[in-house]
Amino acid sequence: MNRLVCVGNAPTLFIIAGGESRRMGTTKVLLPVPPRGIPLIRHVAERLLPLAAGLIVVANDPRICAALSDIERLCEARRIARAAVHLSVNCLPDDEPGSGPLGGLATGLRRVDGWALTVAGDMPFLSPAVCQQLIGLAANDCDAIVPLSGERPQPLHALYHRRCLPAVEKALAAGLRRMDSFWPDVRVRQVATNALRPFDPDLRSFANVNTPAEWEEALALLSQA
Repeated sequence: MNRLVCVGNAPTLFIIAGGESRRMGTTKVLLPVPPRGIPLIRHVAERLLPLAAGLIVVANDPRICAALSDIERLCEARRIARAAVHLSVNCLPDDEPGSGPLGGLATGLRRVDGWALTVAGDMPFLSPAVCQQLIGLAANDCDAIVPLSGERPQPLHALYHRRCLPAVEKALAAGLRRMDSFWPDVRVRQVATNALRPFDPDLRSFANVNTPAEWEEALALLSQA
């Protein structure tokens, strides 16, 4: 099994996109994002790739991987990555289908050395500035860096180190699926909301879309950008 090695302090960008989109009624990460009409999953990847040394997408629908098929060439052409020669892209299915986002996290962590900037594929307003602040907190004295929106942790907008993998696998073996179920066994640094508001006053970076109504609201905002 190949693992991606981060360049310098840059993490691997890890996008979890294995959900079934039942409430949306269609594959939400393939919905077109204005003004270019690119799939949402690609919009997310392009938005955060400047911060990353590699990209892993966990997706069980081959159409999702197809939407990212030429992103390495795009990065080179637009100089999105720090050094295009270092950018690795890996799109793969869940190692353990049906285990939810936690299983997706395990799938990704098995393939990285170091830190993974972990986000859901249905977050159209991800803020590179917010993510950069989280990356700046990465250190050897913690294993996970999780922002708060108000009092609510955002485990699908967080940094996880490969050191978390044994605890994640332990939780999965116990039948647990919650993204925070392994936190008691690792060192979690939570980042207060007030520390992030200067970079994203409305905290839209944490917003995701699950229903047609939420997507219509997101489209209205995306069309204004």
